[in-house]
Amino acid sequence: MDQAIKFEEEVAESRFTLFFECSEDTMLQRLLKRGETSGRIDDNIESIKKRFHTFEVTSMPVVDYYEKKDKVVRIDASSTQEGVYSQVKKQLTVCRVPPHRISA
Repeated sequence: MDQAIKFEEEVAESRFTLFFECSEDTMLQRLLKRGETSGRIDDNIESIKKRFHTFEVTSMPVVDYYEKKDKVVRIDASSTQEGVYSQVKKQLTVCRVPPHRISA
């Protein structure tokens, strides 16, 4: 939370925050699949569940903070990579991010 406030004080006010949503089960399956080829020792069930908890404790307050300011743009991340990318492009356009800053 401190980092978000400090960013706004010292750099710029956030126009919006992209929040990628999908179920923990979907994230768990994706991370375990990644672990099959990534070589990362922390792509295991125990480490992943700890990361989920850390996210809830440290990142969700930031999402809630921006939600109260009506600055959260939610993306359904349970879709395919192409589907998520399409949603992001659409939302960036809605949020008026200049097209030259949205790359393919």
